[in-house]
Amino acid sequence: MKKRKYEAEQTKQTIVEGAKALFAAKGYAATSMMDICEATGCSKGSIYHHFQSKEDLFLYLAEQAFTNSWQIWHEQSGEDRSATEQLYAYADYFVDTLQKPLNKAGEEFMIRVGADSEAGRRFMEIIQNYMKGFEDLVQAGLDSGEWKGESVQELSFIILSYYSGLSDSYHLMDKAAMKELFRKATTLLLDGIRK
Repeated sequence: MKKRKYEAEQTKQTIVEGAKALFAAKGYAATSMMDICEATGCSKGSIYHHFQSKEDLFLYLAEQAFTNSWQIWHEQSGEDRSATEQLYAYADYFVDTLQKPLNKAGEEFMIRVGADSEAGRRFMEIIQNYMKGFEDLVQAGLDSGEWKGESVQELSFIILSYYSGLSDSYHLMDKAAMKELFRKATTLLLDGIRK
């Protein structure tokens, strides 16, 4: 019985890795279940044994990606640093992880499924869980008196939106230049929210 469970987990991992590569390369809409079958060597029945649909598979990948990303950041963040120092470190981390394979596919996924669908709501819940982690950093800045702001959720959204907007420059410069841009942008942002 243990061997069968191990083989099932191996199959699931094969499906996950193959689908992730396809979604990253082709996008969500252009990747079919048949593409995933061909890439992984798994039958449709095997895929549907592990995942109810292509949407379900994508949501599983998104949850893994956002959870892993926040865990890595949390390990690197250095809780003994001030919130301001952590925000500069987060800006560097944001640049380091800019081209995560599912970023563009996630945007496309939301357009395809719609925010009001069950899949859209599940995807937004995954994003909101990530936001809660970032809100802890912002709350630390507010609690320590380093930053001013009335709403931790609003300030978190502003900062992440600011960084997301800057990320559009990704293809115009190398990583070192991007980090410098984000550092300057963080200084500018902090000038506006410092007490």
